Amino acid sequence: MRRRTAGITTILTIGACLLPTLGAAAKPADTIKYRHAVMEGMSAHVNAFMLIATNKIDGRQFLQNHGDAIADLSGELDSLFPADSAPSSGGSEEPETHALPAIWDESEKFAAAVTKMQEAAATLQETTRSGDNKAIMGAFAAAGKACKGCHEDFRAEEEDDHDHEH
Repeated sequence: MRRRTAGITTILTIGACLLPTLGAAAKPADTIKYRHAVMEGMSAHVNAFMLIATNKIDGRQFLQNHGDAIADLSGELDSLFPADSAPSSGGSEEPETHALPAIWDESEKFAAAVTKMQEAAATLQETTRSGDNKAIMGAFAAAGKACKGCHEDFRAEEEDDHDHEH
């Protein structure tokens, strides 16, 4: 019993130490890094989904995992672009971002694009559960179109964008 109490006390102590950081506002540089990580994660799942759905690799049992991840990550899109993470004059400390100022300048248009992507991702997730390959490919194409539409208006091109899959 003493060992159990000590374990609970340790967990509570660690939790109490971490609690002040949970509500802390993120620094803009950290927000940009997090946004990049989420977008890269979504890109990785889109690419994996495509490889499985087009039968380039055998992994049908994992298709739903990738569809779920795409939908889950797209659910974060509307929180990834707070005003203080807009590109600035380019200080040397600022992480690289491909986010265009149009995200903040045309916030209603951007919000509509985010909603379109979230809806397309939710449809992809739901359709993937059906197992109907034709419907899955249609939903995947619609999600890709939503992704591309947002990138065309709100994302600066990378030097190697021709290799970028989504």
